[in-house]
Amino acid sequence: MLLTRSENGLDAIQWRGPDKRIFTAPATRGLLTQPVIEALPIRVGGQWQNRPNRHGLYFWERTGRHLWYESALELACLLGLDFEGSVQGIASQPFRMLFRAGAKSVRHDPDFFAVHRNGDQVVYDVKPRARMSSRVSDQFEESSRVCTLVGWRHAVLHEPDPVLAANLDFLRGARHTRNHPGEAVFGQILNVFEGGRAIGEGREMVNRRFPALAMPSIKHLIWHRFLEVDLTRRLDFDSIAATEIDAIRSPEEASCCV
Repeated sequence: MLLTRSENGLDAIQWRGPDKRIFTAPATRGLLTQPVIEALPIRVGGQWQNRPNRHGLYFWERTGRHLWYESALELACLLGLDFEGSVQGIASQPFRMLFRAGAKSVRHDPDFFAVHRNGDQVVYDVKPRARMSSRVSDQFEESSRVCTLVGWRHAVLHEPDPVLAANLDFLRGARHTRNHPGEAVFGQILNVFEGGRAIGEGREMVNRRFPALAMPSIKHLIWHRFLEVDLTRRLDFDSIAATEIDAIRSPEEASCCV
């Protein structure tokens, strides 16, 4: 049964395991070794017609899991974390924080929990800047305090840069491994863009008969940093892409994109 407040007046964490059982543990450093990253969502928002927020699932290829999100902002933040590349595993709505007696808030369900490649475990909250009220700030202050007790980091994510967000949304459909080109095409794309070339011109050089068929591979290599572009400007066919020096490596190494 899900709790609505701490039963013993102490800070606690409550999560739902892969077998759907509910676990509750005190907010101590012992949680660092608990499989919290494997948790199922502690809650899922209701579905109704004409709802104002956008719900959906985002596929995280590194773990082979779908992540539930409940707003367009959460999706944009997931895209940013995915593209940044340091997150090894991530869970959405991973647990419930039950705050100690006398705390400014009673409980809180963070949006994401991630384990990074360097071993950091990070609790993410997503909130529009315009909705950072004093009540929300108090709740996040309590969340940060509990994270410190456990040894987690706490971060609040706001709206990303709109141009970067639009670019990542344009690239994300090609991020999956299935769009990684074969050995011959991979080498061809790196050669075409060596020294820098407009994306539109480059795709025609890669596939002269059907240039559009080259785009998924080009976008995939941009997402995985084999090709460098200026993401502070809106991507189009006139955008210049250049082969990263570190991208010139064996096809076997290059195929490890996730």
